Amino acid sequence: MAFKSFLGRTDLPRGFRNNNPGNLVKTSIPWNGEVAVNTDGKFEQFIELRYGIRALMRDIINDVNKGKTSVKALITEFAPAFENNTTAYIASVIANVGFSVIPELTQENLIAICKAIIFVENDHYNGKSGYSKMIVDADYYQAIAILGIALPKKKVTS
Repeated sequence: MAFKSFLGRTDLPRGFRNNNPGNLVKTSIPWNGEVAVNTDGKFEQFIELRYGIRALMRDIINDVNKGKTSVKALITEFAPAFENNTTAYIASVIANVGFSVIPELTQENLIAICKAIIFVENDHYNGKSGYSKMIVDADYYQAIAILGIALPKKKVTS
């Protein structure tokens, strides 16, 4: 099975052409699926889209496990004010996910948060819309399949 990759596509936003739609900044973290030679001076690059989404998911999970259980706490660290309009970013994510406090970290909620972040990073900041729709649910589930962390699919209510 061939997996989706936008690596090097100059016609797309930076997050897409790096297969890093969350625009994770380069760090010393040895991410699964990193490219052998990163040609971007600031952001991580991945061999396939699913690895970039996986890294975003792992970053969110790690932050939630550290106690960042509100969208405000999560985004304040993820998109600091010295680089972003953090207040607008938080408002956009809350509007897209429909909650301000993360009720439970299920696959459904994690995907919703990822979609909201990817929208802000690739559609909102570029002044164009539609890029985030190039990532379909199957892409998110491919990332979950290689996540290495078991999450409930969605909250079961009685």
